Amino acid sequence: MKAYNLLAIITSAIAGFALDFVWFTLLFRTAYIEDLERTKEQLDKGPSLLPSFIIQLAGNLVMAFVLAWLINKLNYQRIAQSLQLCLLVWIGFVVAIIGPMYAFQAFSFRFFLIITVGYLIPILLSGIILTVWKK
Repeated sequence: MKAYNLLAIITSAIAGFALDFVWFTLLFRTAYIEDLERTKEQLDKGPSLLPSFIIQLAGNLVMAFVLAWLINKLNYQRIAQSLQLCLLVWIGFVVAIIGPMYAFQAFSFRFFLIITVGYLIPILLSGIILTVWKK
């Protein structure tokens, strides 16, 4: 069994978290909230910021570990290989899951793009970090 670079996995998860924060909070906050079609009162009933951040960071750690496992299992050494893998993972899991939500829950196409592209960028960044730091 190959060893995993735990520092690369943690760095990847934190970098993805930071990108998600910029994407969803700074760049597309207004559009995201508009397209979510929830009132401030409805949003206030959800988890507070700290639990939300913990859940997001935990999800990023899981994603980074799974990507590291796949990269190691496939013995990818080049960034291009990992980026291709990340793109396939994104299409196969993120787009395939969010797509039906968009279709059946009548979210706008803009909302679909905000969500899916918002996850694509951290996944690609994770693939780069995990490949470069693999050695």
